Amino acid sequence: MSAPFFSVVTPSWNQGDWIEGCIQSVLAQGSADFEHIVFDNCSTDSTASVLARHSHLITRVEKDGGQSNALNKAFALARGEIICWLNADDQYLPGAFDIVRREFANPGVDVIFGDCEEDLCDGKPPRIRHARFEHREDMLIWWEKRTDLLQPAVFFRRSLLAEVGPLREDLHLIMDTELWWRMSERHRFHHVDAALARQQRQPDSKTVKTVARIYEEKDRLFTPLLADAEPNRITANRRARRDGMARRWLGLAQSALTKNRGIAKDFLWRAFRENRFVVAWPSWWKAWLLAVWPIVGAPEDFE
Repeated sequence: MSAPFFSVVTPSWNQGDWIEGCIQSVLAQGSADFEHIVFDNCSTDSTASVLARHSHLITRVEKDGGQSNALNKAFALARGEIICWLNADDQYLPGAFDIVRREFANPGVDVIFGDCEEDLCDGKPPRIRHARFEHREDMLIWWEKRTDLLQPAVFFRRSLLAEVGPLREDLHLIMDTELWWRMSERHRFHHVDAALARQQRQPDSKTVKTVARIYEEKDRLFTPLLADAEPNRITANRRARRDGMARRWLGLAQSALTKNRGIAKDFLWRAFRENRFVVAWPSWWKAWLLAVWPIVGAPEDFE
């Protein structure tokens, strides 16, 4: 049997409410030239019954060592020219495969990235989130968010995995970012000015639930790399990082204030530990600091 052009790989664990939409979005591309590989981590919800309804899927149900491990297993099974990484709660938009196929008709293109619809699952229409990636070095100063590669809208040739290696299985939240870092050392990322996928920011998604850990993992990965790249600017970069992270934690605290005061307290205290002077800026504390701090107090577990 000849190899398909697209290999869609989907890691899954207890996403029964969402995975049907994921599967249908692939089928709706109207292409027969694909395979869809699902690695499910022995889900205990309705996932098994959903997968059983779709005989075209290549399904593996087994315990994994985390999402990176499940994806690496799926990558190893893939036979297609183009790898399409689609999480169980995300979807491709109509016409995405046509655009991707057209871009990869150029043999000099190895990686493409597009924009995404972002559904906050708040009853409001999805918004367009525009991808950004100009300079690879911008990934090192990640707190400034100059680069924004949206994982379900990134497509790459399978041959790149043999060249740069699989996902790092010691990373559980930013394994995609680290893979883009390695790929971009040797290959140009081509932007497609179109929305290719929809990201569902549903309450149980890893991105929503673990934003603090995402920042911590980025810090552990990229701060040493930045120090190696700019050894004469270690002190200046450390100061810039602390200022930038203080502002980022403050922004998250402000967003969380009306939803969860406990989380807002956590983010506020993280900002204070990064740079107490940024926290004291009137543009921040006049808006919400006086309302939050007397109510929630400083968290006892941050000594």
